[in-house]
Amino acid sequence: MTTASQTIIQPLVLEGTAYRRGLCHGETLRAKIQEVVQMWQADLAAGFGLDAGQVVHRFLQRTDFVGAIQKWTPDLLDEVRGMADGSGLPFETMLAFQLIDELWANGDLVAGEHCTAIGFPASAAEPAYLGQTLDVETFRDGFQVVLHIKDSDSGLEALVASIAGLIGFNGINNQGLGVCVNTLLPLNSRTDGLPVACIVRGILSCRFVHQAFDWLRQIPHACGQNYLVGGPDQVVNLECSANQVVQYQPDGWDGVVWHANMPLVNDDYTPDFRAALDKQPPGPYAQNSQARFQCVEQRLRRSPVGSRLEFTQATLAARDSAQHPICSVKDKDEHYAQIGLFSLASTIMKLSGDPEFYVTFTPADPASYSRLAFTGRGHRQD
Repeated sequence: MTTASQTIIQPLVLEGTAYRRGLCHGETLRAKIQEVVQMWQADLAAGFGLDAGQVVHRFLQRTDFVGAIQKWTPDLLDEVRGMADGSGLPFETMLAFQLIDELWANGDLVAGEHCTAIGFPASAAEPAYLGQTLDVETFRDGFQVVLHIKDSDSGLEALVASIAGLIGFNGINNQGLGVCVNTLLPLNSRTDGLPVACIVRGILSCRFVHQAFDWLRQIPHACGQNYLVGGPDQVVNLECSANQVVQYQPDGWDGVVWHANMPLVNDDYTPDFRAALDKQPPGPYAQNSQARFQCVEQRLRRSPVGSRLEFTQATLAARDSAQHPICSVKDKDEHYAQIGLFSLASTIMKLSGDPEFYVTFTPADPASYSRLAFTGRGHRQD
C-alpha cells in the first residue's frame, strides 16, 4: 500500500560476479556517481585544506585497509574495481569513497556524530525488528539508492541502503539477518583494520546471527562502531573498536536494545576522549548522542501503542529535542544542520522467515516508507 506522500523506491539489481556487480552499479549510476564524488572531493578539500587527490593519496598510503579487505572480504575489492571501471573514475578514488567513517575517525573533516538505532527481538505477537536513521553530510542528499545484491554462488540476496557509488550503509538479507551501525568516534581506530562498509556487507554474507557475532569478534576493526545485528531468533549489539569487542544489552528490557553514538560498555577510548571524560558540561558530541538515546528510552517507557513497526517509524522521525532530534532536517536551527549533517534516510528491517525492508528517503514522514521483500524472482515492492 502506498500513500500520497510516498515515493516508490526501485532497487538497483546487482548480480553475477563481484566485478560484474560493481560494473553494473558504476555504469547504471555513472552520472550520479561522478556528481556525488565531485561534491565529496570538494568537501575533502575544504575539510583538509589540501587538493582532494592529495588527501586520498596520502590517506591510502598511510593506511592498509586494502590488506584487511583482501583478507576478510576480497570480493568487495573486485566490486569496487568494477564500480570504478563502470563509472570512469580511478580505483583509488572509488576505494577512498567507501571509507566514510574511517576518514572521520582519522581526520578533522566533520564532527562525526550520526545515526540512531533500535532493535526488538521476536515476541509471541510480533517478529524481530531493527530500525535506524542514516545521518551523513548534506551533500549526499539526492543520491540515495537501494541495492539488491544477488550472490549466485551462495544463493544469498541482500537489500542494502546506500548512495550512488557506495557498497552500502546497512541492510537485510533473504535469511532474515539484518545489520544497523552507529559510529563511535570516542573509541580507538586502527589503520590496518576492516572498514565499516565492508563489515556491513560481510555480515550480510552470513546466514545466522551467531555466525555474524563470531565474525565480528575475529576481524580487526578500522574504527569505533556499534553493530546491531538481528535475525528471526535473536538481536545482539556489539560495540567494536581497535582493541575490544564488547556486547551491550540494557538490563530489564527483555532483549530490546537501542544505541546512538557514545560507547556505553567499551572503554577502549582515544587519548583525546579519555582526557575529556571529566569535562563539564559534556561537549556537543556527547550531548547530541545522549539526547537521541534518551528520546528512544523515554518513548519506550511510555508503553507504546500500536505495532513495533509503527512505533519504530514514529521514533525514527522524532524531533522531541529542538537541538538534538533523532530525525535531522536540512536548513533547521539544530546541531546537525549547523555542522552540515542531516538524516539521509531511515530503514526498518522485519527479521522473519519472510523478511522485509522498509526504506524512506524522507525520514521525517513516517508514512513515506516503501516496503521491499524478497521473492523467488528477487524483490517485491509496495
